[in-house]
Amino acid sequence: MLELTHTLPVNRVNHPELTLEQLWSGLMLRVIEPTLFTVGLDRADILTQTNEGCRRALHFGEHVVHDTVTLVKHHRIEFVTDPTDNAPSGRLLIEVEGEVGDALKLTFSYATEFPEASNDEERGLLEMIKSAYMAADEDTIRIIREHALMVRH
Repeated sequence: MLELTHTLPVNRVNHPELTLEQLWSGLMLRVIEPTLFTVGLDRADILTQTNEGCRRALHFGEHVVHDTVTLVKHHRIEFVTDPTDNAPSGRLLIEVEGEVGDALKLTFSYATEFPEASNDEERGLLEMIKSAYMAADEDTIRIIREHALMVRH
């Protein structure tokens, strides 16, 4: 099992401040337009949708992953992927902390059903995956900020 939890500030010095509404709008963009946030994702189809979330088919070339997204407005989004022949099941929980200014943060919690690493090479691979997750989360905030600035103008 690969597990990783880390928290990132949303608002940083020398960047325009995002409001809770702008942040949530950006997180919803990640749900409905995930190709903007995920490298290698060709397209995403929303299969079913309710106020509480949706079911999606994510297309990575010939490989299709299904996931379920659960929403609690302004508080959290949970993504749970179904296992496939090529990939294990996984979970990403994004929690919004704070409401304004410097207090506004996102906590990302990952749990992916990878087998336990049995050697240094496998441990190194898991560390690379964790680093990729953290970089993607930094990119998520950057993309949300860019989207908010475009909407403003």
